[in-house]
Amino acid sequence: TGEVEAVAVLLDRGANLEAKDTSGLSALIWAARTGEVEAMAVLLDRGANLEAKDTSGLSALIWAARTGEVEAMAVLLDRGANLEAKDTSGLSALIWAARTGEVEAVAVLLDRGADLETKDKGGRTAFLLAAVDGSVEAVTMLLDHGADLEAKDAEGITA
Repeated sequence: TGEVEAVAVLLDRGANLEAKDTSGLSALIWAARTGEVEAMAVLLDRGANLEAKDTSGLSALIWAARTGEVEAMAVLLDRGANLEAKDTSGLSALIWAARTGEVEAVAVLLDRGADLETKDKGGRTAFLLAAVDGSVEAVTMLLDHGADLEAKDAEGITA
């Protein structure tokens, strides 16, 4: 596609592979959050940092999960992305996918072995945040995979 060719040309002409915008988004993160898997492949083949994070600590995988870009998630995971990476608030890709109701992303992450009981800095699991945010499908899927129905956050609050 045109975007992929443009990425290749820019890189061939010396564009900085790791340049970031004011939010800390690299080209790889932009491609992941918008599902541009071919552009992602070019960037990764050229050595883009798989674990680069934006100013809020979100990696390309977390962004892809948060926006439901499951093909992008698969590319990143196949290339070795850290399944358990967390942002500055302690939210993992699974927590983000669950709280935004991206059920397909939740399924991919669970199938790849994401830690169901990982907690953010407030002690909240993906299940707790999905319940608070009203994502019934995500709550059901997490429970079906063994999420702790009695889980409590750091303040002792349950779903």
